[in-house]
Amino acid sequence: MIAIPLTKKDSTVISDLYGNAPYFALLDLNSGYFSVSENKGCGNGIDTAQCVKELGAVGTIFYHMGEGVFNHLEKNKVKVYSASKTYLSIEDIYRNLLNDACKLVTKTNCDTLLDSGTTSCSCECDKN
Repeated sequence: MIAIPLTKKDSTVISDLYGNAPYFALLDLNSGYFSVSENKGCGNGIDTAQCVKELGAVGTIFYHMGEGVFNHLEKNKVKVYSASKTYLSIEDIYRNLLNDACKLVTKTNCDTLLDSGTTSCSCECDKN
């Protein structure tokens, strides 16, 4: 399963938030189907990374992500992919992952791909 941050439970487009995204779509790469789960770590990047791991995701994709979240996910063997700051639909993400068109973030390229996107909390967690 690939965890995709969502701003709303019924959204089908990646959120530009990660740690502050209130929901995650859990995309099954075998079927293309997805379910939506609450981000129990919403508002805290490391807690969000832990939530993604606990949801059973083997990978995740982001619009904005900070280094601490990336390090936590990598340490827990969750692959991290960049959406290249593009608002992709879940269907686009599914196709891109199947075609190896998503950029896998590694320790060697994380300097250029990671960007927390915010210096202050613009948390969406409490706005649902």
